[in-house]
Amino acid sequence: MRLRHVRAVAVTAVVLVALTGARKSDGGGCSGDDDSGSGGSSSSSSSGGSGGDSGGSGGSGLTGGSSGSGGGKQQKVMREITVVDCGVDEAGKTTARLRIRNTGRMDMDYSATVAFKDAAGSPRGTAVLEDFEVPAGEVLTTEAGGGAYTGPPDGAGTLRCDVVKAARTL
Repeated sequence: MRLRHVRAVAVTAVVLVALTGARKSDGGGCSGDDDSGSGGSSSSSSSGGSGGDSGGSGGSGLTGGSSGSGGGKQQKVMREITVVDCGVDEAGKTTARLRIRNTGRMDMDYSATVAFKDAAGSPRGTAVLEDFEVPAGEVLTTEAGGGAYTGPPDGAGTLRCDVVKAARTL
């Protein structure tokens, strides 16, 4: 009779360890979510021409930049969005070309706000992207449209731009 009790206790212990040991130690969450990381912001600027591999935009004064600061999941999303170039179009509206890399396992809709500043750091407008779908594991490029450029005509060639807000949804 004692052997049966010992065996039952051993089986119960193995089942208990198997059930509790199968949990993720980080508290769960969706695979691939990363809420850690340090804040920070970076941008780049140039005078005239086009930035990076944008395919050329002539003399529109486009400049390149990169993601801004954020925390937790927003920061992760902001790392997935890169400013290829930005500037002012012929109609006087701020525009930004964004490269979005969906690192997740599901199709996602991305939204972002890009802030424009002149060489002195004064705000000169924003461009907004809303609900742009990117398939899982894909990299797509799109345009974020903006409002009116609020700076002097000769300042459009020295704009800097940063992604200041970003989100993604299923």
